[in-house]
Amino acid sequence: MKSAQRLGFTLQEVCHLLRLEDGTHCEEAAGLARERLRDVRERLQDLARMEAALAGLVECCVGQSAAGPCPLIAALQEN
Repeated sequence: MKSAQRLGFTLQEVCHLLRLEDGTHCEEAAGLARERLRDVRERLQDLARMEAALAGLVECCVGQSAAGPCPLIAALQEN
């Protein structure tokens, strides 16, 4: 059960998958796995966007003189 949770399945999804273990529901199990994979890929894309934005802000902070406003804090105050 822990291995399924490490793959991102919720406890409810794990219970559902375990009920399918008779060997005749492989397509249904694969469908659940495809949904989970799609979610993981979306999260990875979100994380990559966050990484790029944070890396850019850190780079701006490193190059910023002490006299000006902090670009990171300025970006947080936008919107």
